[in-house]
Amino acid sequence: MPAPAMPGAERTRVLTEPVYIRPIYGSYRQCGGACLKSGSLSWFCGARQQCSLDCAIAPPVRRCASP
Repeated sequence: MPAPAMPGAERTRVLTEPVYIRPIYGSYRQCGGACLKSGSLSWFCGARQQCSLDCAIAPPVRRCASP
């Protein structure tokens, strides 16, 4: 018997590499953000993915997260 889900437990999100040029095929969304030292950044993720930007390290880490 599987254990019941605990309230407040988060699902594991899968992070994937972003695309830095506009893809020709498929549905993609344009992501953007800014870091203090790097300035404005942009990248592309899948249509259903969420954009993720981490400015805590250099160079900034841009990722795509699947919900």
